[in-house]
Amino acid sequence: MALKSIRSILNVSFLFFILFTTVIPFDNTHALNNGSAGGNLPLLDALVSPLNGGQAESVRGIYIPDLLTAPVVQQPFENREFISTEENTLTQFGLASNFGSIGLLAHNYLAGASFSQLERGQKFYLIYGDGRMSAFVVTEIFRYQALNPNSTSGKFVDLETNRLLTARDLFTKVYKRRGQVIFQTCIAEGQEPSWGRLFIISEPYPGP
Repeated sequence: MALKSIRSILNVSFLFFILFTTVIPFDNTHALNNGSAGGNLPLLDALVSPLNGGQAESVRGIYIPDLLTAPVVQQPFENREFISTEENTLTQFGLASNFGSIGLLAHNYLAGASFSQLERGQKFYLIYGDGRMSAFVVTEIFRYQALNPNSTSGKFVDLETNRLLTARDLFTKVYKRRGQVIFQTCIAEGQEPSWGRLFIISEPYPGP
């Protein structure tokens, strides 16, 4: 399946529109075995080990018990289109940080296949460059149909409420959430790999 990337960033307002034209290919795969927490504890140990070189605050990995253990890579500063094509890897969405949130992107034929298995109340951990772990819990799940998947100014329909949103309004709703974590991947329908968008919203876990 062809990968459609985010176009050149001219300014934040323009990016509101082009964000949702990013195509994250999808097929009917399940979470990869080599990414499951139970079968990949050495990876978890490696992620928790502190890094050197001033990366203490960068998100380095994610641990979702019984579902996924995976590294998280950063988008190059000059390439906000970048999404890792490694089998078991998530990518932190750089622009989300400007709004105080943490966006995690993945191709749905790779690590993103596990996103659809997340449920409200699911607890998970982010791992940072200094070895710290922060706990979060899934609170909301949004699914949208893209009325024109390849348009930079297309509109989106909330599949639960049938509410119509512009790309800019949807971006604001999803990512303007200080301190929260947002998973994003695409939803496929028929032969259209970018038919819709899936967003998993998570908040800091209110406990030790």
